[in-house]
Amino acid sequence: MKRVQNLAIAIAAVGATTVAFGPAEALVRESWDPSLVAYSYVYYADAAKTEVLGYAWDTCGEGGGNVYVLKPYIPTPYYDETPAFVCSGMGPYLPPDWPY
Repeated sequence: MKRVQNLAIAIAAVGATTVAFGPAEALVRESWDPSLVAYSYVYYADAAKTEVLGYAWDTCGEGGGNVYVLKPYIPTPYYDETPAFVCSGMGPYLPPDWPY
């Protein structure tokens, strides 16, 4: 009986640990999902990128339990993009090991 009690306590402890660390683990997994990396943009009038037309940036969205990146309309095929942040269920953030 004592052995069954110890097993039940161990299972409960693992369950509590999983609940406590589950969201953090999911956040780490999301941080490197390329579809959740948001960018800033500089867009140009020409292929040589000599005339700047404007600036834009991605925003984060959330709906139905899903997190996603909203891309802006860029009216030209000539642009530079720079990684800016990562979207998550807790809002935009920079991971501790962000390489950019």
